[in-house]
Amino acid sequence: MNDFLARMETSSRTRLASARGVAPLESVRREAEMIPTTALRPGFLLFAEVKPVSPAEGSLATSGFGDLVRAYESGGAAAISVLTEPAEFGGSMELIEEVVASVALPVMRKDFIVDPYQVWEARARGASGTLAIARMLDAETLDAVARAAFEADMFLLVEVFDQADIEAISALDLSDGHLLVGVNSRDLATLQVRPDAHESLAPMLPGDCVAIAESGIRSPEQVEALTSFGYHGVLVGTSLMRSDDPAAAVASLVEAGGGI
Repeated sequence: MNDFLARMETSSRTRLASARGVAPLESVRREAEMIPTTALRPGFLLFAEVKPVSPAEGSLATSGFGDLVRAYESGGAAAISVLTEPAEFGGSMELIEEVVASVALPVMRKDFIVDPYQVWEARARGASGTLAIARMLDAETLDAVARAAFEADMFLLVEVFDQADIEAISALDLSDGHLLVGVNSRDLATLQVRPDAHESLAPMLPGDCVAIAESGIRSPEQVEALTSFGYHGVLVGTSLMRSDDPAAAVASLVEAGGGI
């Protein structure tokens, strides 16, 4: 694990310890089980992201997130991804609640998950899914996080960066509809996008998985190429956050992916 992920793991474990000190798992589960989740719809999946800060590009927004996600929804997004990591991405758990209250779409917690507790914590705030980075978790913990997502009736986007990550998730039942695979083209050492990563990694993915392309996606032409490689959706953050017309930007990407 590189320095960036190691730093994010330390931050995540600190926040986890603080959250557990306030509410033990049993009470979080009881609260979470009272909150319904929203399933992903069939078809092309565009995850439109709320990311206040980009470590690579700086501050993206400080307010107006309700209007932003309603624009995403009107443009045809399938789900909203919400950063909850505070130090590098400017996110928070309260941001999930704001987004959930603003749209009818499923909302995904995007963070550096290290424990199943954080899955239940996300559902208790109204999230219908969460992301987990494969290389941050050993096989036992990844399996526990996947089982927590299943028990919580949430989807789990398992993020991979290279062939070794893809091999590490081979034991998961990726034919299960609640598990998706996110292929991130970002180089974690430089935080720059690797242009050919999505194409080169696509043939290595299990044939029965739902594959989502992440990072560096800005244009309908890129989405058309990604669908030709076999991807079932995309996760788009910075370009939508910077768009003057996010609803139109989402609509153009959704149309390029085959529509709703």
